Amino acid sequence: MNLSIPERVVDYDEKTHSVIMDDGSTIKARILIWVSGVIAVTLDGVPETSIGKGGRIICNQYMEVSGMDSVFAAGDIALTSEDAYPNGHPQMAQVAMQQAKLIATNLNAVANGKERKTFKYVNLGSMATIGRNKAVADIGGMHFSGFIAWGMWMVIHLRSILGVKNKIIVLFDWIINYFNYIGSLRLLMFKGKR
Repeated sequence: MNLSIPERVVDYDEKTHSVIMDDGSTIKARILIWVSGVIAVTLDGVPETSIGKGGRIICNQYMEVSGMDSVFAAGDIALTSEDAYPNGHPQMAQVAMQQAKLIATNLNAVANGKERKTFKYVNLGSMATIGRNKAVADIGGMHFSGFIAWGMWMVIHLRSILGVKNKIIVLFDWIINYFNYIGSLRLLMFKGKR
C-alpha cells in the first residue's frame, strides 16, 4: 500500500475506525497510535512578534524575551537557537535546567555590575525507559540499551530527586514495584467543590 499523508490528523472515529485528516479525508485504521508534539501555552502581554514556531516565545542569547526588557523565559516555552540547533533547542528537562541556571547567573551578574553570559546548550545525552529492564540511552557518543540503559536511567533520575529522604522513599517504591509487578497509580486527583 502506497500511503503518503500530506495533511495532519485531527480526530479518530471509533465507530467507523477512521482516522480523520484536517482536509476532511479519512484513512481506515483499527489501531491508532497518536503521538502529539509539544505546543507552548500562550501568555497575555507577550507581543505577537515574540511568538515563534509551536507557540514558543522567541528569546535572545541571554534568555530574554524578544521585544521585552527584563522578561525571561526558559524550558519548553522558550525558543532559542544556535548553530547546532537552528530550529530551536529540544524541549527537554536538561535544556530547561541549563537555561534556568543561566538566567539566575545573569541576574546575579547584572545585580553585581558584571557581564552577562550567553546560552550555549551542552548536550549531556538522552535516555528513555520503555519498560521493565528496557531502556535506551545515548551518552557521550555511546549507545546503550536493555538492562544497562535502564539502570543508568534509574540512577540518573534518582540523583535528580531533592532530599535524601525523598530519594530513599522513591528507591524503596521502585524496589517494591520491581519485585511485585504492581505499579502505583501516578495521578493527582482532587475532589471538586460543589
